[in-house]
Amino acid sequence: MRFGVLGPIVVWDDQGASREPRGPRQRTLLGALLAAEGDVVPVDRLVDLLWGDEPPHNPAAALQSQVHRLRQMLPPTSDGTWQLVTRPPGYVMALSRDDLDAGSFLALTTEAQQCLPTAPSRAVTLLEDALALWRGPAYAGLEDKDPVQLQAIRLEEARLLALELRGEALVAAGRAAEAVPFLEAFVAHHPLREQARVTLLRGLYALGRHADALAGYQAYRRQLADELGLEPGAAMRQLEGEILRHQVTTPRPAGGGPSPEPTPPPYGRSDGSGLGAVHMRYVDGPQGCAVAYATAGQGPVLVSLPGWISSIDVVSAGRDPRSSILHRLTADFTVAIYDRVGTGLSRGPVSDHGLAASAEELATVVGQLPGPVSLLAMSQAGPVAVALAAERPELVHRLVLFGTYADGPSTFTNEAVRTSVVSLIRAHWGMASNLMTELFRPEMSSEATRHLSRVLRDSADAETAADYLQAVYEATVTDLLPRVTAPALVLHYRNDRVIPFVGGRQLAAGLPDARFIALDGGYHLPDALDLDRIAEEIRRFLLRR
Repeated sequence: MRFGVLGPIVVWDDQGASREPRGPRQRTLLGALLAAEGDVVPVDRLVDLLWGDEPPHNPAAALQSQVHRLRQMLPPTSDGTWQLVTRPPGYVMALSRDDLDAGSFLALTTEAQQCLPTAPSRAVTLLEDALALWRGPAYAGLEDKDPVQLQAIRLEEARLLALELRGEALVAAGRAAEAVPFLEAFVAHHPLREQARVTLLRGLYALGRHADALAGYQAYRRQLADELGLEPGAAMRQLEGEILRHQVTTPRPAGGGPSPEPTPPPYGRSDGSGLGAVHMRYVDGPQGCAVAYATAGQGPVLVSLPGWISSIDVVSAGRDPRSSILHRLTADFTVAIYDRVGTGLSRGPVSDHGLAASAEELATVVGQLPGPVSLLAMSQAGPVAVALAAERPELVHRLVLFGTYADGPSTFTNEAVRTSVVSLIRAHWGMASNLMTELFRPEMSSEATRHLSRVLRDSADAETAADYLQAVYEATVTDLLPRVTAPALVLHYRNDRVIPFVGGRQLAAGLPDARFIALDGGYHLPDALDLDRIAEEIRRFLLRR
């Protein structure tokens, strides 16, 4: 027996005959159990999913009745066992990866990625087989149900990646004429997916449409600036230069010569990341977990602190809203970035999400670098930078504080909103990430919102994100400000909706040696139109004798 979730939920028996759950509660029950991927779903969670705010008089008995009806639809397997198993404190579907069409899709996609560099035609076949498994949106009709929602989002992202890979494989197989119309339609619907754009420009170049490729680059550059305040990543900028110099390596069909190199990883190489050449390392962190950190550029060391949650691979790939300003700064500085414990490449259990632990983690990373160093704290990172500068002044040369704050309770004044946001993240991470990213820029498009919400979800799980955000709201360093001896540059947009302008004024008023620059606009992080000015202000401040 196999289960289909790449569309409306369906069950196929061993003879290939299909059947669907009867009624919305049966669909919700089966969807929740399948989305849990072999984990037990507690009784109270299932009751809440099936009946919401109007539970039956005897919830446990009502749920048991629904489980019995579902089992009637799912006969025992060939060895006489049930796939729907009672296991305290709830129920679980005992499945292997091959029991789900989603498992088959992911396996085919993985195999295609592996053979793309040497056998692109084979990769095309595998990807087309994988994409043919889709019958509609994943978990169709249940996308707004938790925990189904997060799985549906993950599968949709995997589908988009498979479509991107198909375009790349077609170009690599010498089938650019087939790839270009497909990619043009794809980027029209997903204009901010940079890898698809890169492949499209390569396909246009392969067809001799050099002017169209350059026009496509300029259109993307303008759209990225308007939507996210970012510049194109290093891979895209490098490709533009190759097109201008007519130095693009045109892929050849398999068997007709060497295949093109595979898409570079998002870090560890100089030819594909948003920050250029990134060098990855790990250091043992104060909470017993390894902390990942990376450096790029050359010159005096500037440590860019992570904000609420972030990820080295997301930042270095040019997907993070901070990527463009960090890339600019690598021209004059060795920029170091790191992932706080529990996020990005530093995944692991977090025993303490508080300010003191975060400052100790920063000190550990700074201790690996030639110092004293300058600190760049954007968004929620301000209190951590201030704490280290006050407690360990020998480690800190200068401070740049952008769009951040000193005192959480007086900056985020509505306690009811704080509590509800943290609770929403725990319960509905997909929905919460969309809602929070809408604050980053005025009038963001739905595609830009989806892009930034993916950045958040790729950086941390729901519990880690919620716990760190709670710490953000509670952090205060007001009493430490007078003890900071390092000179500081404070920058803040006047109409910032993520961290109000009062946060920047707190810092500028409390620090003994601070210069405050108020920026016009409703942005939270450096906007593409202001990058030249902001980078120059930071450069002059940090290099001032």
